Amino acid sequence: MKKTGLFLLGALLMLLASTAGAQPHRYLDPVFTNVKRTNGVIYGSNFTVLTISTLGRTVREPLVMDVYEPEGDVLPERPLVLYFHTGNFLPWINPATGLSVNQSCGGTRNDPAAVEICTRLARMGYVVASVDYRLGWRPDLLDELQRRFTLINAAYRGIQDARTCIRYFRKDAATNGNQFRIDPNRIVLFGQGTGGYISLNTAALDKYSEILTTSEPGKFIINGVPMVIEQYNGDPYGIQAAPGIVDALYSAATGFPLGDTLYVPNHIGYSSDFKLAVNLGGALGDKAWLDANTPPILSFHVPQDPFAPCGDGLVIVPGVNFPVVNVTGSCGIQPIMDSLGRNAVFSQGGLLTDPISVHNRTTNGGREGFYPFHRGANDSSPWDWNRIIPNTQLPNGQIVPLNCSTDSVSARRVIDTIMAFYAPRACRALGLDCPGVSVKAEELFDAGMVLTVFPNPAKSEVWFNSDSEHPIQAIEVFDISGRMVRQVRGIEASAYVLQRDGLPNGMYVAKLYFPQGVAAKRILFE
Repeated sequence: MKKTGLFLLGALLMLLASTAGAQPHRYLDPVFTNVKRTNGVIYGSNFTVLTISTLGRTVREPLVMDVYEPEGDVLPERPLVLYFHTGNFLPWINPATGLSVNQSCGGTRNDPAAVEICTRLARMGYVVASVDYRLGWRPDLLDELQRRFTLINAAYRGIQDARTCIRYFRKDAATNGNQFRIDPNRIVLFGQGTGGYISLNTAALDKYSEILTTSEPGKFIINGVPMVIEQYNGDPYGIQAAPGIVDALYSAATGFPLGDTLYVPNHIGYSSDFKLAVNLGGALGDKAWLDANTPPILSFHVPQDPFAPCGDGLVIVPGVNFPVVNVTGSCGIQPIMDSLGRNAVFSQGGLLTDPISVHNRTTNGGREGFYPFHRGANDSSPWDWNRIIPNTQLPNGQIVPLNCSTDSVSARRVIDTIMAFYAPRACRALGLDCPGVSVKAEELFDAGMVLTVFPNPAKSEVWFNSDSEHPIQAIEVFDISGRMVRQVRGIEASAYVLQRDGLPNGMYVAKLYFPQGVAAKRILFE
C-alpha cells in the first residue's frame, strides 16, 4: 500500500495566511503590558533529604511556586506553563558562608533568566508558575555509582514534584473555582538547565519499570539493589507505592533510618498529563524511556556543552568535574522523537516560514523541534546571566569567584530567539488559535488510508477503525469551542471504542494520532 503521508484538507484545515505588518497576536507576541506575580504559593508538600546530614532523617517541607498572570486579561481559561529553574539539584548560596553550594551561578525562582522568561510568557497570554522542587544529592562522593544513585533519586523527586504541581492546578480548577483561570487541558513543562532534566524526564518516564529497563543494562542498579525502590520513592507520579516492606534492604543501600520515607502522595485523583515539554540545556536519564506515550518535546541546546551532553555522553559535575552517568541530550533525543512521530505536530499544516524557522533548518538537520545555539564550551547556557558573582570553595579549600555571565543584553537576545521559536510550535502542540500558524482540523486522509467512524451520529459510543498500516496511537476530543474534553493515550491498535461517558449533546472534533501524522473527524452525540 502506498504511504504518501497525511495532508490537511477542508475549510477547517486551512493554514491561516500571515501578512506583513500584522497586528500582534496572543500566544505569538507580548500583547499584555503588565504582569501580576503571586509569590510563595504552596502547591503541595513532600520529604526532603537535605535534612539528613543535620537531623539524621528526612523532613516534610512545603513545595512552593510563584505564579505569573497577564494583567487585564479577560479570558476565563488560559494555557499554563510550569517553569523549572536551574541549579544542579542543590541550594544556591549558603547564607551562613555566602558561598555557592551548587557550584553554579544561580538556582532559585528569582534567577534573572527565570524571571525574564516567565514574565515574557505571561505577557504573551499564558499563566506561568515558576516552580521550586526538592533538592539534594552528593556530587562530592568519590564512588561514581554512589554519585549516580543520589542523582537519579534527585531527578526522580523532581519528576514527582512536577506532576504534583500539575495535579494541584487541575484540582484547583475542579474544586476551588480555578483561582488562576488555567485551561487544564493545555499544560506545558518548561525547564532550564537542571529544570530541563525535570521537563524531559517527566515527559519520558511514565512507569516505574522503565528505571530497570534501560538502554545500558544495570544502569540504575547498585550492589544488586535498584537505585529507586517504589516502596520508598513511590511511583513516578508520586501518588502510590508498591506493596511490601523493604526497610532493611533500602536502609542498607542508602544509610537512611529504618522506617524513613522519601515521599507522600499529593492531590490523588487528578491527571498528571501535559501537552508539551520544553528543554533548555537538559538531558534525559535514558533514551529507552522515549516511546509513543511521550508528549512532543521542544529543545534548545549548545552542542558543545561540556556538562550536559547534547548527544549521548556523561553528565559532569561542575567544579569538581566528576562524571556521574551516561545520559542523552537534545541532539540525541530529537531524532528519536521524530522517528516515533511524536514531534509531527510541529509541522502540521506545513513547515513554518518565519525567518528563525527557515534559518534553523540549515543548522539542525531539519529537526522542527530542536534549536541549537552554536557557542563555545564555556558558554553552555547563553540564555542565562546573573546580577552578582558568587564565590565558591574548591576541593583544596581555596575560595574563588565563579565565572558568571552578567551580560544581560546578549542573554535577552538569545531569549528573543527562544520565544520566537517556541511560540508557533506551542500554538500547534496546544491547539491554540494563532493566526498564520494554527491548523483547525476537520478531515484528513491520504490515498491509501482507510478510516471509518460509526455510528455517527451516536448515542453512547463511537467506533474508530483504521487499517493495519495506520494504528491509532491516541485520541483527543474537542468541543465546538476548541476545548479538549477527552484524551486517550497509548492505544496502539487499529480499532478503538470511545465511550460517551456523560458528554453533552452536540458536535465534537476527534483528533486521531497515527505514526504517520494526525487525522480528524467530526462526531455528533445526540
